[in-house]
Formats: sequence, C-alpha cells, structure tokens
Amino acid sequence: MTGTPPEGRANLVLVESPAARSGMPAFRRAAGLGLTPVLATADPARHAGAAAAGVRIVPCDTGSPATLAGELRAALGEIVGVTTTSRRHALAAARAAADLGLPGNPPGAVATCHDRGRMRASLAAARLPSPAFEVVGPDDDLDARIVAALSRIAMPCVVRPVDGAAPPGVALCSTFAEVTDHCRRVTADGAGSALVEGYLAGPEFSVETVSSGGVHRCVGVTARRMAQPPHLVARGHVFPAPLPPEAAGVLGETACRALTTVGVTDGAGHVTMRLIGGRAYVVEIGTLPADGVISDLVADACGFDLLDAHLRAAAGLGQLPLPGRFVPAGVAFLLAPDGPAADAVTAKDVRGVEDARAVPGVVAVGVTVPREAPGRPADSGRERLGYVIAHAPTHAELDERLDSALGRLRPAPQDRPPIAIPRQERWIPPSTIPTSS
Repeated sequence: MTGTPPEGRANLVLVESPAARSGMPAFRRAAGLGLTPVLATADPARHAGAAAAGVRIVPCDTGSPATLAGELRAALGEIVGVTTTSRRHALAAARAAADLGLPGNPPGAVATCHDRGRMRASLAAARLPSPAFEVVGPDDDLDARIVAALSRIAMPCVVRPVDGAAPPGVALCSTFAEVTDHCRRVTADGAGSALVEGYLAGPEFSVETVSSGGVHRCVGVTARRMAQPPHLVARGHVFPAPLPPEAAGVLGETACRALTTVGVTDGAGHVTMRLIGGRAYVVEIGTLPADGVISDLVADACGFDLLDAHLRAAAGLGQLPLPGRFVPAGVAFLLAPDGPAADAVTAKDVRGVEDARAVPGVVAVGVTVPREAPGRPADSGRERLGYVIAHAPTHAELDERLDSALGRLRPAPQDRPPIAIPRQERWIPPSTIPTSS
C-alpha cells in the first residue's frame, strides 16, 4: 500500500480509475470533498502518476468482484464509498459497494446496462420505444440465426457486440453478407454475442443525468454530429443541444424512465438516444459520467460538475443544485479520412493547429493520434486525429466557430499534399427537429 491518509479523512475507493485519463480528476475531486481518494488496482505499476500525486494505492484483485469488498475492508479503515471512472470495472465497483452496504447502483442494474441484449429486452418489456433486435451467440448457427433476424429487422441494420466494452465496435450493414461478416467478427473464437438491431435513422443526443435513491434528474441534453454512414461515430458534441423545450423534455423524460426500468438508482448517468418522429429511442445507457470531453462541455456551459456529482452520490453526500443558465459550448473532432492516404497520417502531420487556435471563441485545439501511429478510417472514437473546443453566445455562432477552426486542421502525410476533408453537415437547427408524431 502506498500513500498516507490524512488524519480523520474517510476513504473513497476508485477501482482501476486510470490515472492518465479520468482517474486524476476524480482523485482531485475526492480530495476537494474532504475525502481520501484510494485507488484499488491489481497492478500498481500502471498507475505511477497516481502514486506520484500522493494518492493512496491498495493492491487487490479487482478482477474478482466476489472478493473485492473483503480485500478493501481488510486494507482500509472507514470506507464511505466505492466507485470507478472505468466502464470495464463498473460492475466490480458496484458489487463491492453493495457488499459493503454503501451507496451505489445495484450490481444487476450495472450488468443490464453493460449487456445490450438484456438492456434492449428490459426497455421493450417496459414499452419504451425500441428497435427490433436479435442476439446472435457464438454457438448459434450463424446463417440461420441471421436469416431469422433479418426476416423482421429491415435493412440497413446495426450490428454491435452485446458487451459494450468489447471489440470490434459498431457497424451499419446493408446486405446479408455484411451482417454475417460483422457477426462473425464479434463472435469469433467464442469472444461474445452480437446484437443485430434496426437502424435508428434520426438525430443523436445524449442525456446527462444525476440520480439519488432512485430519483433521476436531467442536467441537460447534448447534441451529437455523427459521421456519415457507415461510420457510426461522433464528429462532435454541443451542450446544451439546440432543441425546443418539448423535444428536450421528451428526451429527458424517456431517459429517466429508462434508468428506472433497468434499475439504476445512484450517480451520474449518460443515456445515448435518437429522436424520431417525436419519440425518443435509447441507444445505450451508461452508469458513469459522460466521457471527459462531454463532462467538460457541461461544466463550461453551465458550471455543473458531473464527476463531482457522481462522487458525492458514491459517498452518500448531498446533491448539487441543477444549473439554471447555459452558454453553448461544443467540440468538433478531426477524424481519419477514408482511403489509403489516411494510413500514413501521424500527429506530426496534422497541420493548422495555430491557425485553428486563432479562431475567436476557440479555447482548445489538440492532436490526439499518437505521434508515430498512423490514423485509420474512423470506425471508433480511437480514430480521432484531433479536436477543437469552442464557446459562443449562440448556437449559430458556435457552429460557425467550430466549422471554421476544424476547417483549418489538415492531415498532410510527409511528401504529400494535405488530404481533403469534406465539409460536414451543420448542426441541426431546432426548427428541423420533429417534436410530435
């Protein structure tokens, strides 16, 4: 065990929260709440940054949810909460919190959110708007199961792993061969099951929530600009979404109903949704705060700290008041383009960073692809080459600033001209969002 707890401070345990990414902000927030942040990890060497920052580290078997609570109880004194910022370890943290009698989501609720097939079945049983779906297992007769699925699921359809943390990601398929190929990739070597479901052809949003004791509150709605099919990845986010109150209300109400349906009770949530004909369809339910970029946008736009709210819930502390004033903030991502030229792109080849920073209202510009690792056509968030973040008094001005700054970034492999990035669609104006069927 490393680190010495400040005298009189209770321990808040974070299970495998990566110090290099979401962990360090969580450690700082916990200390700011008067708690001792404790990192529970099976491999302390992976978290040198946390140790250097004075975070208390407890070596334990985080891969064994059944014994984790006992190990934590033996290693620590008073524990006020167990949580994580790592989706992969959310179930282990929930199990440990439940075994210790501490606040948190029931393990069964977390497991349902992580199993897309179980989540889909729960939402459909509760008569929430849902696409047709079918789970294809690694031991199934693949062709026969897909024929049965496509007899009631229209093309194009979406294929994704049932386990939200598993590769190879999400694919939009337009033919039987494409569905079969991606299902085979997902289920290869018994790795897991595939979910085949109808494609929700509507604008995408995420609803940021906070919950306590089964009571859910909507912090706000984030709009997503999506890449062109077949790449089902986000090109950017804006918070708050440019929506009329009725549409935002439908999204928020449906998200809260979905959280209740799957059994979520406590902490920050991130519910991905699509809006079609005035009805809100759930795509994913996350039981942790939105990823760092969206959480930062929420904080910048309205001052509400999703991570702080999540840690407060885990420690049984009081809730934060909901925000009342919003200033639009957004992020736009530079994605690896299609085509063989993209294979040669590295961070040092992304030009125009200083030009993008010069756009009024831009507060950050970054390059995210490893310096020597080539970019690839975008089929997951890992193929982002860079990003720009901006603020503006109105959504229209924010749109202009994001487009202008992103347009100044150009991937240009050495000894080649810059790769042309097609201008993307504008953010969807509120007037184009249907609010009733």
